[in-house]
Amino acid sequence: MDVSLSTLIGTVAGCIGLYSFVPQVVKCCRTGDVAAISLRMFAVRTFGLLLWTIYGYALGSLPVLVFSALGLVLSSVILVLKVRGSRTHPANEGCCQHQPDQKDPGAAEPVAG
Repeated sequence: MDVSLSTLIGTVAGCIGLYSFVPQVVKCCRTGDVAAISLRMFAVRTFGLLLWTIYGYALGSLPVLVFSALGLVLSSVILVLKVRGSRTHPANEGCCQHQPDQKDPGAAEPVAG
């Protein structure tokens, strides 16, 4: 089997790229916590990976095609989890339910004395 240096480098680069991304996907799938993830960034990333997959196919480059397609799948998983999470949790709902600089209508006023 004759493998070119560029194919070998592309394969190693693809493995490293996916290896760095898998823990994030696993964490999001296990916990369902996607609050810290940017919807816009993952939408753009997913679209970019779709284009890289098409480019890898058109070019006939197996490393580009395979690793872009795998990245597309992983990125799509996070994107779907983020969209589902956005629908179940309103945007204003978060870690800070009560803000101290705003008056609470049910709170008692301090007595000056």
